[in-house]
Amino acid sequence: TAHQSEYSLVNAMVPVLNPAGVQDILDYGLYGWSLSRYSGCWVGLKCGHDTVEASASVSISVDRIQTMVPEDFVAPSGGVHIRWPDGFLEQEERLHRYKLEAVEAFARTNSIDSEVMGDSDGHMGIVTTGKSYLDVRRAMLELDIDDNRAKGLGLKLYKVGMSWPLGPNGVRTFARGLKQLIVVEEKRGLIEQQIREILYGISNAPTIVGKRTENGENLFPAHGRLEAMDIALSIGERLVSSTGNEDLSTQVEMLKKRQT
Repeated sequence: TAHQSEYSLVNAMVPVLNPAGVQDILDYGLYGWSLSRYSGCWVGLKCGHDTVEASASVSISVDRIQTMVPEDFVAPSGGVHIRWPDGFLEQEERLHRYKLEAVEAFARTNSIDSEVMGDSDGHMGIVTTGKSYLDVRRAMLELDIDDNRAKGLGLKLYKVGMSWPLGPNGVRTFARGLKQLIVVEEKRGLIEQQIREILYGISNAPTIVGKRTENGENLFPAHGRLEAMDIALSIGERLVSSTGNEDLSTQVEMLKKRQT
C-alpha cells in the first residue's frame, strides 16, 4: 500500500532523520550513530525511492561530520542506556524523562537543520525536508529565484534534517519576523503539526499553510507525490500576492501555460 513510515517510528518514540539525497544519507548516517550512542535511542533514517535509487558524487572526508557532546543535559544516575534487568515501565520512564530530552540537547548542540536561502529580513519562509527539499529547490529554479533574488523578495528557506522530534529553537528563530510560513512535505503533515505546536501562543507568529491554506482549501495533498511545478506555482502566486513583483508575476503565468 501507499503509506508513510514516519508515524510508526514516532509511535515508538524513534527520532527520524530525513535525507534529501545521497550525500545526506552518508552525513545523516554518521549523525544518527552519534545521536543514538548519546541518547540511548534507536534512530530512523527515511529511505525513499527518490533518494535511495540514485547516484551522486559525494564527499567522504573523515572530518566532514564532527559532533559535539551537549553541555546542557544532565544524564540520570545509571545513564540513559538499557541495562539488565530492565523492566518495561522503567524503560518507558527513562525514554520520556531523559532520552528524548537528550535527543533535543544533542540537536541543539549539533544542528542538522539549517537555513539555506534568504536572510533574517524575510517576510515569507518555506520549511521542507527530504525529497521535498529537492522539489522546492527545483521550484526555485523554475521561478528563477537564487539566493540574491530570494533576499530581494523577502523569501527564506529552512531545510529540516531531523523531522521528528523537530528542534523548537531553530523553528522559532527561523519564524521570527515572518508573516507567512509555508510547509512543503510529502504525505501527511508531520512537520507542519510540530511547527504549529512550537509556535502556538507566540505573539506575531506567522500564518502557517501546508496541507491546507489559511482558508481551509487544499494546497499540498497528502496523497500521491508532490511535483516541483505545483510547488513553484503555489509559492510563486503567494510571492506575487505579497510583493506585487511584476517580473515574478510574468514567470508564474508562463509556468501556468507550460503546465497546461
